[in-house]
Amino acid sequence: MKNTWQLIFKKAKNILILTHVDPDADALGSAYLLRELIKKINPRARVIVWLDPQHKNELNAFIKKADISTAYPQDTPLNVRSANVCQKQFDLIASVDASDAGRLYGYKNQKIDICIDHHVSSRKFAEINIIDHSAASCTLVIYDLLQKLKIKLTKTMAEYLYWGLSSDTGNFAFANTDARVFSAAQACARLGVNPNAVYNKLNEQLSRREILDFARAVSQTQSFCRQKLSVAIIPQTLKVDNRFLIDFIRREKNAEAVAVLVEKADYIKVSLRSKTALDVAKVAAHFNGGGHCKAAAGKIFGATLAEAQKQIVQYFNKNVF
Repeated sequence: MKNTWQLIFKKAKNILILTHVDPDADALGSAYLLRELIKKINPRARVIVWLDPQHKNELNAFIKKADISTAYPQDTPLNVRSANVCQKQFDLIASVDASDAGRLYGYKNQKIDICIDHHVSSRKFAEINIIDHSAASCTLVIYDLLQKLKIKLTKTMAEYLYWGLSSDTGNFAFANTDARVFSAAQACARLGVNPNAVYNKLNEQLSRREILDFARAVSQTQSFCRQKLSVAIIPQTLKVDNRFLIDFIRREKNAEAVAVLVEKADYIKVSLRSKTALDVAKVAAHFNGGGHCKAAAGKIFGATLAEAQKQIVQYFNKNVF
């Protein structure tokens, strides 16, 4: 296996690593961790990150300035408007933490050579697919690859690995936090990764406006399905970090599932969480998405926030509760 991967990365002259749109800390950490891995074999790799302009500052503490791309495909700085142009510039394209090509935004009609993912709903859309459903984070999947290639974990790599571990386990509180996670976190700590610094970057970067808008969004949260479902909405007029909102309202005692609807320019983003054995990935699949059993996301097109909320509630009433 080691020789196979070395051949793949050495053969490519230019390598592009993609994350899903609206990348979280696991997606970013995975992209940078994979880049560090590739650099050990081929130093020409570059990471390009697609960010929704509405949230482009959300994870600035993590993003390498040279890699920021806030433009959408119709106005990309690399002039990769078509698959043909893109393939002329990059002869190997890898994706991380994306369950399907549609999540890559702008590259969905493009040939993806390598897909590294950990979502249960992963569609294996690349020529080579490394999917590990048991991994709590995508960075953990890449860490395993690192070990198989017998590449030594560096302090920089450990930082990126820890981003994903911390983010996708809810700071080591979610049900996916297992011995494998703690073992990887221990390796990070031994190399000097500061858990408190990562936590602060992930969770304590809100502006005054974001705090006030957050309070407004929480106050408008509604309960449905005999209080088993909590739903919050984030209109474009509010600047709210979806991660914080969904993690906060899931604390409601009687809620078994939580949905947060985020208004985008041309669709409604649906974020779902489960506190029981309820599989929200199946719900997300119905709404053009996917994910994990306890955390998933989808999209609703051609609807207002009110209409999207009605669709979500009706689906849960009919198919879940």
